[in-house]
Amino acid sequence: MKIKIEFACSNCLNIFEVEIKDVYFDEVRELHFTPEPECTYCGGTEDVVFSHYGEDQINNMIFRNQIRTGK
Repeated sequence: MKIKIEFACSNCLNIFEVEIKDVYFDEVRELHFTPEPECTYCGGTEDVVFSHYGEDQINNMIFRNQIRTGK
């Protein structure tokens, strides 16, 4: 699966898209991405969160059962 998901960086306050190859829930229902989202402007990974649109994208994937469980 390849999908572009929109993220926001709370460090430099920019919104950017990342092409995700894999997204899954681990055993404690924590969401993981491959590759890990990295801000395309400042390179930050710790301050990356979903944008409003990105959160809608993930919620739609959850409701459609498009995110697998386990690695």
